[in-house]
Amino acid sequence: MDITPQEEEMIKALREASLPPLYVLIRIRNDILNDTVSIEGSRRSDVKKALEKYISPLWADYNQARNE
Repeated sequence: MDITPQEEEMIKALREASLPPLYVLIRIRNDILNDTVSIEGSRRSDVKKALEKYISPLWADYNQARNE
């Protein structure tokens, strides 16, 4: 999957803010899903699937640590 320059800049900005990876992935996913103007529907769907693949294990780890 190719990353657009806009997506790359968003990722860099969130990394530089030293935010937790889970937060960054969820934020990027939500921003892309809500961008109905510059990102076509099929692209949004592809990105959503790819990001959710990475979010799921991090979310499970986060919930497990929180419950311990």
